[in-house]
Amino acid sequence: MAKYRVIDPQGSVVETKEIPSAGDAHAWFVDVRADNSELGWRMEVDEDGTWAFFDDTEGATEK
Repeated sequence: MAKYRVIDPQGSVVETKEIPSAGDAHAWFVDVRADNSELGWRMEVDEDGTWAFFDDTEGATEK
């Protein structure tokens, strides 16, 4: 399992979790940032002790 973390637009780690697959991790990311309206959320994955970009909100908002 890989370790993922969600970071809010201010740069604070909101939650960290071990997740078995990238698909499950993305679904968890969507759930953690709930309302999908605030830009700047991002998700990182721990790659051998270094946090690396995995996904972000990219400026897209729910319509």
